[in-house]
Amino acid sequence: MYRDMDHVCRRAEQQEREGAREMRRLAEARAVAGPEHVEGTDGSEILVADGGEDVTEDGEDLEPLDVGDYVVPDGRDATTVVMCCSDRTAGEYFVERIDETVAEYNECDPDERVYEVVFANRTDKDLADCKRYPYPRSALTLEERLHGRGDENGGDE
Repeated sequence: MYRDMDHVCRRAEQQEREGAREMRRLAEARAVAGPEHVEGTDGSEILVADGGEDVTEDGEDLEPLDVGDYVVPDGRDATTVVMCCSDRTAGEYFVERIDETVAEYNECDPDERVYEVVFANRTDKDLADCKRYPYPRSALTLEERLHGRGDENGGDE
């Protein structure tokens, strides 16, 4: 049972946007390579290349996040900064103040990656002193990357 219907609506909209992006990517691949070089699908699945992406319980592929990326947590109207990628999964990451794991609280896949984020203010002088909040990857929408992925300036994974 979901606790917040706004969260469910935002999550559905996020999935729709990501699906539309993947359909555009596939259409571009067909336009460049021709349809004989692109694996076909009946439309019930999304083709995603292997590459270390996070996968949620519903099979949705999400790009991993990096420290410094700007993200928006589901249900919040604030941009946050990724401070670290936890070594613990959502099922292992226990939050004492709510007496639940990240997976239980967010009703997500227990094997999902957890990221710690801070709600930074423009007046903050040091982010190390900000309180960190754990979120599963599926509850974070990438707003902007600090570094490009795969570029020569340290963006490689």
